[in-house]
Amino acid sequence: MTGVADAEPALAPPTLQLLGAFRARTGRALLVFPSSVQRGLAYLALHGATSRKQVAAALWPDQEATRAASDLRTLLWRLQHVSPDFVAVDGSVLELHDRVRVDVDVVTAWALESISPGAVSLVERVVTPRGAGRDLLPGWDEPWLDLHRTRLQMLQAQAYEAVTSRLLAAGRVAEALPFALHVIEQDPLRESAQQLMIEIHLRQGNVAQALAQYERYRVLLERELGIAPGLRVTTLIGQYSARPAPRRTAPH
Repeated sequence: MTGVADAEPALAPPTLQLLGAFRARTGRALLVFPSSVQRGLAYLALHGATSRKQVAAALWPDQEATRAASDLRTLLWRLQHVSPDFVAVDGSVLELHDRVRVDVDVVTAWALESISPGAVSLVERVVTPRGAGRDLLPGWDEPWLDLHRTRLQMLQAQAYEAVTSRLLAAGRVAEALPFALHVIEQDPLRESAQQLMIEIHLRQGNVAQALAQYERYRVLLERELGIAPGLRVTTLIGQYSARPAPRRTAPH
């Protein structure tokens, strides 16, 4: 008798990695695609179901429509030759198969959940998805990536700050540090992240480090934008940086 335990395990879905570097896998097998196919897969992963005409125009913006359409047909042939598991063709519309798992989608969902007002408090443990914090296809210069890069950077920065704030609220100050550091490394001018970093130093009793963090930020703002830190940051650090000088006592 054949039971559930005897059934073959379901095959792992195809995956696309666009964060950090392009990777395509079916199960554990790493697939090697030509650069044109990589670009086509990345475009569909970020834009969803799209007409052939729009895909061709985006991938080959400097070519005539007929030549771009011909190059797209070649791209699809090369893709199907390596693996038929990624792209579904429905007449003039192209899209990824439903089973394809894309790391950008996973990280975006995590970021949106993290910044949601109804997100659960992080009391037990913090788990960030694979690829979180990485850039979207670094080194690629396609114009259609710009908007997606900006959106993903903004969402991840908000998510990392939200995680930092929840960890601080839970008293887990040391665990909050890497999340605040990541945002500052990505965007040193981001004042909300600088404020969280200063708060971490103060919560740990490291007043000197908090003052040094503020001073580095103040100098950076002045040099890059010609402005001073905002009220929240100056108020947070003010009680330490603007203390009155100690009174001298007369010698006996």
